[in-house]
Amino acid sequence: MATRDKNAGGAGELSWRGLEPANLLKVCSCGHVDDCDGALVESRRRYLVAQSDAGLEIVVAHSGDRPLGFAETVPIEEAARDVDGEDAILLHCVNVFEPDRGVGRALVEEVLGRAARRGRGIVVDACADVWGFMPEEFFSRLGFGVAQAKGRRRLMYAGLPAGARLPRYLEPHYAPPPPHRLAAATGRAGPGEARPEVVVDVFFTPLCGGLLSKEAAVMRRAAEPYGGRVLVREWSAGDVEVRHGFGIARAVFVNGVMRPNGDTIGLAEAAGLIAGALNRSASATAVWDDSISRLF
Repeated sequence: MATRDKNAGGAGELSWRGLEPANLLKVCSCGHVDDCDGALVESRRRYLVAQSDAGLEIVVAHSGDRPLGFAETVPIEEAARDVDGEDAILLHCVNVFEPDRGVGRALVEEVLGRAARRGRGIVVDACADVWGFMPEEFFSRLGFGVAQAKGRRRLMYAGLPAGARLPRYLEPHYAPPPPHRLAAATGRAGPGEARPEVVVDVFFTPLCGGLLSKEAAVMRRAAEPYGGRVLVREWSAGDVEVRHGFGIARAVFVNGVMRPNGDTIGLAEAAGLIAGALNRSASATAVWDDSISRLF
């Protein structure tokens, strides 16, 4: 299928393709071709292919053989995100490689049309103040309404069938187990072995990086000098029990304290979080960072 995008500013006639060799690296690196992690790219590719049977779809806009951007969609009931809804497709992300050519608008219009042919609408988790990534203003201009606001996040929708309930964010539930109880429960600490003093829980969505969590890998590297004193666990929102049990798609808790707002985490920050937790008592209840703007 091809369409003429009148706002494409030279993009010309767009064709719609799925994931294929001509666009695989662009899509699986989310456009970061020059500085991508090969293991994460392969992990994402494998996840996207495996989840196609569950309805995950990659729609890539091409001009000739040149990929200009893509949209990633999945039925909302299968989406590895902290959202709930019905009769909807979650538009997880729109990623445009060549901006200011109308490609983003064309991608959204294409997925809206595909959803409508299946009797569904589109839901997006937009950002109120994060420049360039799923901005609320962009989707508002395309006719999306706001179903729920959560901090700086905006759960938005368009094209829902009559009578369908509006989407909502899942209610988060996280209670950090005291480290000494955790050690006994997991059997990590044997006679004479150090019990973990710090517990790191990493929640991640495979919609971004596949089955590998970059944040968990960084936290494990930061924990190595401490041996058994630090335990790092990871929880995938791709697991429906994790998704609905915790209501969290992406976050890092260190001894019950949520990492401050941010996207990817570096080794220096991870080491600082662990060192800080070793110098204070573990929190009996979760400490939330209300400044979080997005947990993608």
